Amino acid sequence: MYRVLWINLAEEEFWEEEFEEAEKFIGGKGLAARLLYSYLPRGVDPLSPANLLILAAGPLTGTPSPASGRACASSKSPLTGTIFESHCGGRIGYQLRRAGYMAVVIADRAADKLVLRISPGGVEFESAARVWGMGTRETERRLRQRQGWERASVACIGVAGERLVRFASIIHEGHRAFGRGGLGAVMGSKNLKAIVIRGNRRIPLAEPHRFKKFARECYSRLAKHPTTGKTLRIYGTPNVLAKVNYLGVLPTRNFSAGVFEGAERISGEAIAEHVVSSYGCYACPIRCGKVVSIGEVSTCSLEYETLYALGSNVGVAELEWLVRFNEVCNDLGMDTISAGATVAAYLEKLAAAGCEAWGDGRRILSLLRDIAHRSGDGNELAEGSARAVPEHSVSIKGLELPGYDPRGARGVALAYATSNRGACHLRAPVYIEELLTQSVDRRKREGKAELVKHLQDLHAAVDSLILCKFTARALGAEDYARLLSHATGLEFTAGELLRAGERIFNLERLFNLREGFSRKDDALPRKLLQPIPAGPSEGMRGELQILEEYYSLRGWSSDGVPAQEKLRQLGL
Repeated sequence: MYRVLWINLAEEEFWEEEFEEAEKFIGGKGLAARLLYSYLPRGVDPLSPANLLILAAGPLTGTPSPASGRACASSKSPLTGTIFESHCGGRIGYQLRRAGYMAVVIADRAADKLVLRISPGGVEFESAARVWGMGTRETERRLRQRQGWERASVACIGVAGERLVRFASIIHEGHRAFGRGGLGAVMGSKNLKAIVIRGNRRIPLAEPHRFKKFARECYSRLAKHPTTGKTLRIYGTPNVLAKVNYLGVLPTRNFSAGVFEGAERISGEAIAEHVVSSYGCYACPIRCGKVVSIGEVSTCSLEYETLYALGSNVGVAELEWLVRFNEVCNDLGMDTISAGATVAAYLEKLAAAGCEAWGDGRRILSLLRDIAHRSGDGNELAEGSARAVPEHSVSIKGLELPGYDPRGARGVALAYATSNRGACHLRAPVYIEELLTQSVDRRKREGKAELVKHLQDLHAAVDSLILCKFTARALGAEDYARLLSHATGLEFTAGELLRAGERIFNLERLFNLREGFSRKDDALPRKLLQPIPAGPSEGMRGELQILEEYYSLRGWSSDGVPAQEKLRQLGL
């Protein structure tokens, strides 16, 4: 049973409720999905007061479990119209648990611009007049100046969220992001600038001795694994860029190619020469975060997805520009993937009209600022590529693609197409098996439907616990089930954990079906039906011939609708 804090912004009221389905939905992503499905009516405009914004932790958040500092923000996305949840590291989830809550549900719209302060003593409604219009770093700095709140955690929006950019992010600690789907715009639509949380309550464990003993074992396995114990510690996520380029699936100039001639200059190895320090989230043994400094500029969280979206996909091969792009997006509060992909679609449109602008760092930086401020062409681009540049958009369900070209990997294509939030590499990270470890043949279809389903169910559970995705490199369903059992006192087997993940995934599917999505939305963009023109993946094209097999494995109809018998089995 979890404590959920409800806040009505219009009335400046708050109250607590108990969530009694912890065993069925675990927490985090699952808890948020259950609340959204139960309380959000069909057809709600995502930017209207009727939409809900949820900040949720999981039963492992803030515990001694490795990499347990994460939280998720959930809502109906203004970019995609789907159910949406985005995850963030740092300490915000830890503070939420210490305040005594597993989730906060924010409803309606404030009459005036607000900051919420949440603590074990309740909720304060504070005017945001002095920080409205400020960047995310300065906003956080000022909100933590108040006595007693110096160590509080802050989640806030920048100018992009205030201006309702449909891919605006919610930023934490100046560089961590609830990044995708435009949840920052949902905050902005509610006149909510920031959520500040501090706590001092103990986070309960049902079996503390057994939990801590097994958590130490998990730490040890993560430390010994070559990826979590070495590669990510040295290079962070940019370590994958060289391999993705080598395989010919690095999206280049709006997916016009799979090999980028400037890849070496923006690779993890190149970035490593400019890393001045490393950092990690709460309870993280991996410490994949890097502070990168080049010349007079520096940045944190220069991730692979940013290198693709604002590097190869827009034709930029200068690290200094990428550092500047990353800083601007973090401070203004924008998702770097959707921002870069939208700019790439726009640059392709310009190129088709005879105005070549690929690789023009100065112009791209100006476009990013214009998007956040909704100025000039940026006003239209702030709607996202599917609305602003539909003829050149590379997106699924309105969400721009991550940095692995699905034409070169059959499982990646299926995972993107069937993700409930739109194109996503994290809901079923099959790119690890197909591209990074190459433990399965990326060109073959056999076994991919089963693999994608398994990973979707597993990671729905991991995102509900909530733990970092990287832990799955060294841990499996049995380990997660054991941690959950020791934390809650509920007996979970690996099979029961996967069944909970399957239940959560199906509930999200039901939400989207209720909103009018259907089989036709489980599709690849038109552009990716054309073959990759050159390189190691030359001739490969996007295809979903295993979609029917996937539906059958899920217990869905040929139209992609969960059968009544499947829903009965899952308790839905």
